[in-house]
Amino acid sequence: MSQKNNTTNIAIIGAGASGLFCALCLAKKGFLVTVFEKNNKPGKKLAATGNGKCNISNTNISLANYFSSNPSFSKYALEHFGFEKFSKFCDEIGLNLTTNENGKTYPSSLQASSVVEILYQEALFYGAIFHFSTYIEDLTFEKKAKIIAHNTQYEFDKVILATGSIAMEKLGGTNSGYELAKKLGHSIIEPFPSLVQLTSHNKEIHFLSGVKTEVAITIFINNQRSKSIEGDILFTNYGVSGNAILDLSREANQAMLEGSYVDIVVDLFPQNDKNKLLALLEKKKKALPNRPKEFLLLSLINSKLIDFIFKKAKIDPNKITTDHLDKKDLQSLTYALKSIKIEIDGSKGFENAEVVAGGVNVDEIDPKTMESKLQSGLYFCGEVIDVDGDCGGYNLHWAWASGYILASSMS
Repeated sequence: MSQKNNTTNIAIIGAGASGLFCALCLAKKGFLVTVFEKNNKPGKKLAATGNGKCNISNTNISLANYFSSNPSFSKYALEHFGFEKFSKFCDEIGLNLTTNENGKTYPSSLQASSVVEILYQEALFYGAIFHFSTYIEDLTFEKKAKIIAHNTQYEFDKVILATGSIAMEKLGGTNSGYELAKKLGHSIIEPFPSLVQLTSHNKEIHFLSGVKTEVAITIFINNQRSKSIEGDILFTNYGVSGNAILDLSREANQAMLEGSYVDIVVDLFPQNDKNKLLALLEKKKKALPNRPKEFLLLSLINSKLIDFIFKKAKIDPNKITTDHLDKKDLQSLTYALKSIKIEIDGSKGFENAEVVAGGVNVDEIDPKTMESKLQSGLYFCGEVIDVDGDCGGYNLHWAWASGYILASSMS
């Protein structure tokens, strides 16, 4: 995008990922850009993403990684601002990237703060104006858009809602964007937490708190198999966490929101089917006669899981050594290792969710411009829209893509 003089006066409400990116893109085009942010600095949530490392994008961007009440809505933005275009944009603003073997992409500094600083400083360089610690009290449209903040009225030609979602209130998450959109006639797809830890009342799981391991997990909704995924799981004193759980949390929370009940089944040995695992246990039993029965699982699984698995398999506690175990016991152990059932009863909620599913109804937004179909001059970008993605940099890429498409269409 080339810089040019433009007298169009644009307000952006929110200086998170999408707001910053959109401000930079518009300022580079020469628009008069003013950004309002209720926090005292930009990118507060962005600075904390990826445990401060900032999984900024992914080389494997596709529509399959995104969810919405209208799944095709994000197609245009993702096709016109994919990873290669994003990478080129980053080169142009001096934001160096590094990518791991899974396609997850980070700033080379592995510091989210450097992403915030570059976007903010570049936006300032091109003339964007920022108002921090400024909460929007009202937004109306007449001949021009009118914003009231701190009893001061501002007028703009166009307004962009980049307010984010209600996820992580302590980092600035807010429902203000939903409220402003509703006031202007938009409907809201009911938000619910996504990419969030799941809770369970299964006390036996709580005793495994701190155990982290690679597994396959299958989610069941009303006893019907729904989806399987491989990744890591972290057992906690409230339930389960880890990347695999985060990836399944959207489906779990949506099902519970609809009144369904949810279970997950954890397979500690996704690389081996039941026959191979049984053969492995038989081989170890033969090689380790008259040893404590726990030796059978030692080095195969986390040591903290061993007693749990023997109890899950309902092995007679009087069977002390490997010699005492018969084939039926080994079959029971095999089943326990590949079928840990956990009842899910909730999640850690919006406060702990990385993102939120739901938001401003996409059927009321033009996917090629991000402009409201209901109110001329009103635009949306980022997480306030009913679009959310998988764990792995996809949600931040949506922030960049939606902000870029919006700015590119602006004239």
